[in-house]
Amino acid sequence: MANYSYKAIDPDGKYIKGKISAENPSDLMSLLKNSSLELITYKEERAKSAFTLRKNITTQELISIFIHLEQLDRAGVSIIDAIQDLRDTTDSSAIKSVMQEIYESIKNGNMFSESIAKRSDIFKSTYVGLIAMGEKTGTLSNAFISIVEDIKWNIEIKRKTKKALVGPLFGLLLMFAVMGIMTSVVVPKVTGFLSAQNIELPLMTVSLIAFSNFAQNYWLIIIMIPIIFILTIKILARNKNLAVRIDFLKLRVPIFGGIITKIESAKFCQFFAITFKSGLGVLECLESSSIALQNKAIREAILYVKQQVSEGQSLSYAISTTEFFPSLVVRMFKIGEDSGNMESALKNIKYFYDKEINDAIDRIVSMIQPTITIVMGGMIAWISIAVFGPIYSTFSSLK
Repeated sequence: MANYSYKAIDPDGKYIKGKISAENPSDLMSLLKNSSLELITYKEERAKSAFTLRKNITTQELISIFIHLEQLDRAGVSIIDAIQDLRDTTDSSAIKSVMQEIYESIKNGNMFSESIAKRSDIFKSTYVGLIAMGEKTGTLSNAFISIVEDIKWNIEIKRKTKKALVGPLFGLLLMFAVMGIMTSVVVPKVTGFLSAQNIELPLMTVSLIAFSNFAQNYWLIIIMIPIIFILTIKILARNKNLAVRIDFLKLRVPIFGGIITKIESAKFCQFFAITFKSGLGVLECLESSSIALQNKAIREAILYVKQQVSEGQSLSYAISTTEFFPSLVVRMFKIGEDSGNMESALKNIKYFYDKEINDAIDRIVSMIQPTITIVMGGMIAWISIAVFGPIYSTFSSLK
């Protein structure tokens, strides 16, 4: 199947541009005719290389898609008509193209969930699962609302993470830039002058000269070490067992490991509540919720919980045996089991951890910035003492 970019005209005389997949030009013309569009021109697109940036749907556009579909579903509009309306009214060529593909897929007899599953680059498998359950239970609008809430929550988590990283990373880059200039330009000139005086240099000056020489001779290796380390981790992560082990070690990193655990716990509880509310059984909820998680170690732990529950263990006890989830999560699952109101209990976890994650990120930012300042100040103090100390001693002896 080839990809075509086309220009067509609708019954109202409005020109429409878009992209669509078709077997051949005749199939392209037939697909457009089924959509009441008259083909004017088309062009077959070449396969994109791995280095070509593909124009895709943005996160904000994805939110607008599901809000639009939710509103029309509540108004009683069928899903195929809602998709057609979204395709015809949107100003985004990316949305128009994707909606056209989904529209044609549904017209060919596929369910909406099956149609969006073909575009896994846009729609996550958890969203496909929620929509499939909404189709079975007749609660598509609830599925759309849950998806929008999850997307917004993920945006907020990314915003918080960016807040925690941007400032410290800028500080680190500034520190390395200062160190690089000092060790490659300033220090060699001054220490060269001191070495020519044939005086005994103190230990701090000798160590500074050695550090400067090392940085000048091996600067490329110093830069390549973190790059090689990151690439090695990514290569090792292709192996499933090693990937689980690496993600397990991430959870043991001081401070950051706790934040990862809270984020994954909140996400797990949120998706479990959503799927449980949709009418899925506990085992299916565990399966669906595990897919939403990034950390593979916790994902494996949830699959272990699923096995324990299938063998007759209570859900809260099975979760407690993994030792990945904080006691609050275990307690809320226990309350949900005892009260029969699982959704309400799990929402409390998300509310609590949202505040916890905010506080933890603020603490990290407040710790990292002073640390970088202290390290940079220590480096400048070292260089100042190592350089100006011998100079002062030399002038004192001359006097």
